[in-house]
Formats: sequence, structure tokens, C-alpha cells
Amino acid sequence: MTREQAEARAAELNREHPDRHAARWIARAAGDGWEVARVSLPGGARIDPLTATTEAKPRPQPAEDPRSALGRNVGGPYAG
Repeated sequence: MTREQAEARAAELNREHPDRHAARWIARAAGDGWEVARVSLPGGARIDPLTATTEAKPRPQPAEDPRSALGRNVGGPYAG
């Protein structure tokens, strides 16, 4: 098998094989030719790109400081 044939067969298996969600096929050199090898994917690995989107909402404005003007500016009655 030539490299082009092996890559074409691997691409076909990656598109159409029933186990394509759990494995990938790749072309690799073997002796004097090329072959198609199956590579099992670890559990939880995703093959397809993520499609869901997350909406970014603006952050709320910080709340007003509840301290009095004396507490904000001077530090309170015990500031030195």
C-alpha cells in the first residue's frame, strides 16, 4: 500500500467507521510500505470541536461604600 492509499483509507475510516467516536485511524510506515493503524482515544476525549457558546455578561458596578465620609477619607474616629 502506498502512503496516499493509506492516508485515503484512514480518512475514510475516520469519517464512516461506527467506532469513530472512540478511535482514530492513521497512516504509518510499515517495513517497505504503509499501513493503517487504529489509535484508541482515552475516555472523555472529544474529537469534534465544541459547538456550544457561552454568553459573556457584563459585570455589575461595585456597590457604594456604606461608610460615612469621615470613615472613607480619614479612617474613622480612631485614626491617628
